[in-house]
Amino acid sequence: MSCNLQLQRNTRIFLSVIDLNSGAAVDDMTPANTWRIEVLAGYAVSQAAATQDITALESGTSPDRSTTRFNTSIDPVEWNFQVYVRPTGLESDPLDSDGASSSSNVKPISDWFLWQALMSNAAPAITTSENSAWEDTGKFDSVNRSEGANVAAHGSNFGSAQELNLYVRMDNIFYQVDKTSVNEAAVDAAIDSIATTTWSGFGTDLIELTGAPRNNAVSVFGGTLNDGSTTTGNSNHLAQSAASAYHPWGIYNVAGVATTAEFIKNRLSSIDLNFAPEGGGNTNYVFPVTALSWGWTNDITFLTPEELASLNTPIGNFTGARGITGSITAYLRHDTAESAQFLRDIANDTRTSHSTTANANVIVGGATAPYTAFFMPAVQFNFPVHNIDDIITITGELQAQEPATSCGAGGEVVLFAKRA
Repeated sequence: MSCNLQLQRNTRIFLSVIDLNSGAAVDDMTPANTWRIEVLAGYAVSQAAATQDITALESGTSPDRSTTRFNTSIDPVEWNFQVYVRPTGLESDPLDSDGASSSSNVKPISDWFLWQALMSNAAPAITTSENSAWEDTGKFDSVNRSEGANVAAHGSNFGSAQELNLYVRMDNIFYQVDKTSVNEAAVDAAIDSIATTTWSGFGTDLIELTGAPRNNAVSVFGGTLNDGSTTTGNSNHLAQSAASAYHPWGIYNVAGVATTAEFIKNRLSSIDLNFAPEGGGNTNYVFPVTALSWGWTNDITFLTPEELASLNTPIGNFTGARGITGSITAYLRHDTAESAQFLRDIANDTRTSHSTTANANVIVGGATAPYTAFFMPAVQFNFPVHNIDDIITITGELQAQEPATSCGAGGEVVLFAKRA
């Protein structure tokens, strides 16, 4: 096989607050501000352009019938990839001996920095210092909160998403997605597989690194340098201040011990729903599911100028309304607090909104660690629908909403991650 071919299986992806293309020094990259992301096959990163066709149309026996095309603007970069959900065990602040982080930051899941970039205005790192907004016990409460001990201040109502740098090593060609913003996370817990999260987002420019910036990227991420010599990636899970290095994906320093992040078996997943029907008391529904998903979107859009005689480029992003949704599918069962009663109670409720009397806890992996859970204190359930097959199922969807206690300040979800 030709040495010039770039193979998908050799792809490596990294996220960093450091901008190599703008001249940042290679020593600026450390495990505190640069993280590897181990992705599954099928990732995508691309940037297209908008065009305008101008056509001529006139009368006569020899009319001008020509067409001229112009590139008018460059679209934002679009990227997406899928990763496994992997709890790390870094669930406590340094006051606790078990699950403590050597950097004094709680980081309970391998993609903690992506979750923070999605849900918060707090950057996961500030220059060379980690800046986790995750809290003790391995949770992330989306409600606005001030800075605490070893916990960054957090706000959910940001007008523009964080702008970071996504680096994609396509075998031996290196790209930087400039001003990367995380737009969506979709967690899939199909019962016959391992739990995954599909991440997607945007950037302003897709830049191939060349010259000194490329050499700097190779020095950190590994590959072939411009002079033809090769080097391995500089991964370090022990020293947060190590220069020219990145933090690995699946290994974390937990209370001084190198610990491998665990995978989550979806077949153990469960849900815990609470709903008080109109005129009735609360019912707790706990039943097994056959399919489970959860998602968050920031509804990001980009502004691009429309100047004539110019190739316009995106200048920045704006967030829309948060969308936090879930979907469950379960066999239709007739026992008390089972799926048939859940369907009946929702369908018989005549209120247009019942979010003040309903909550949901989606537990990917089940109640025994390892698991990741999404607790939503106020939810609106859609009417569940029947799916007619050999075994009849129902599918219900939910929308998380701000609880009354934090109206205008977020709080739609509390995310937990727990390693065994």
